[in-house]
Amino acid sequence: MKVLWKIALLLVIVLAFFYITDDRVKENKPLESPVKHGTAIPVPGKGEGLPIAQARPEVGISLFVGQSVDKLIAEIGKPDRIEPSDYGYDWWIYTANAQFMVGVKDDVVNQIYTADVSADVAPFTIGQLAQDIYRFTIVETEVAAQVDDSIYTFTLNGDDAKTRLLIEYEGVYAQLYIDSVDEVLEAVRFINPVTLVLHQPYDMSYMGEIVSPHHPSSTMQIEVDRAVERQIFELTNVYRKKHGVDEVFSDYHLGEVARKHSEDMVRENYFSHESPVTGNLADRLKEAKIEHRKAGENIASNYVDAIEAVHGWLNSPAHRNVLLDKDFTHLGTGAYGKFYTQNFVRLLVEEQGQR
Repeated sequence: MKVLWKIALLLVIVLAFFYITDDRVKENKPLESPVKHGTAIPVPGKGEGLPIAQARPEVGISLFVGQSVDKLIAEIGKPDRIEPSDYGYDWWIYTANAQFMVGVKDDVVNQIYTADVSADVAPFTIGQLAQDIYRFTIVETEVAAQVDDSIYTFTLNGDDAKTRLLIEYEGVYAQLYIDSVDEVLEAVRFINPVTLVLHQPYDMSYMGEIVSPHHPSSTMQIEVDRAVERQIFELTNVYRKKHGVDEVFSDYHLGEVARKHSEDMVRENYFSHESPVTGNLADRLKEAKIEHRKAGENIASNYVDAIEAVHGWLNSPAHRNVLLDKDFTHLGTGAYGKFYTQNFVRLLVEEQGQR
C-alpha cells in the first residue's frame, strides 16, 4: 500500500511539473477573408444611375467624410500619428481622448472608424443591440455604389448579414461591425463610395470600369506593414478592454516572431501555424528564447486592413478565445502584405516586469 501511495504522489508531482512548465500553446485553423481582391465580376452594360439613397445623418462623425481635414482638426484636434495605407491614403490615428482611425487623401476625409462607446456614430450607437439595428434600419443583402459612370454592386453573404452590415446613405456608406456572440454593435466605419470600391470588402460585381487599388513601393510596403502591426495591437486592446479583459503589453521579441511568421507564409507559399522552415509556435518561441507559461497564435490573410482582420478574429470562436483570453499578458503582432499574425503569451512572473 505504501508503494502505491508513493507512486501516486510521484505522478501528482510529475503532472504538476508539466502543468507549470508546459507551453500549452493554443493554435487554431487559419482565418482567411471570404473575399479576395481581383475577384470582382464584370457585368455587361453600362450603369444608368442609382435611386436616391436615404438621407445622410444630420449629426455625428459621418459628417466628416468628404470634408476637409481642417474641419476635422478644428473639432477633434490633430492626430497622435499619421501612417500610410495599402490604398494610397493616410491613416490619421487618434488614441488620446476619443479613439478614431481616419482615412485622409488629398487633405479630404474618405472614411472614419471607431469602436469608442463615447463616439457619436448617429444614427447608431456603439453597444446597440443588433436586433434593434435590424428592426429600425433598412438592411439589404445587395448594396450598390456609383463612381462616375460605373456601378458596383456588393453582395453580402450569410456571415456578412450577421456581422458586417453595409448601409447606404447619400454620399456615404456605414459598415456596421457586429459582435455575433454578444449581438451588439462593436464598431462603425463611415466610408465614401470610391474608397469602399477600392477596398472591395464584400463580393462585388460591376458595370463600367474597375477602380484599381494603389500598389505601394517595396519601401513603402514596409512602412504600411509596421503601421498595420501597431493598429492590430491597439485594436486588440480596445476589444479586450470592452470585453472586460486586461489589456496586453507590447513585446518586441514576440513581434519579431510574429512578423517573421507572416513573412515566412508569403515566401514559402503556405498558410498555417506549422511552418516547413520554423516549425510550430512552440518551436518559434523556443528559438527566440521566450519563456512562458501559456501561448496562443492567431493568423489571418486577405483582409482589407487591421480593422477587418481583428473583427474577423473576434467573430471566429476559436480565434476569439485567443484574442480575449484573460491569462495572456503580452502580445506581438506581425504583418507582411495581407498576412497577419498575433502571438500572445503569459510570461513567467519574474519576467513580466522586465520586457
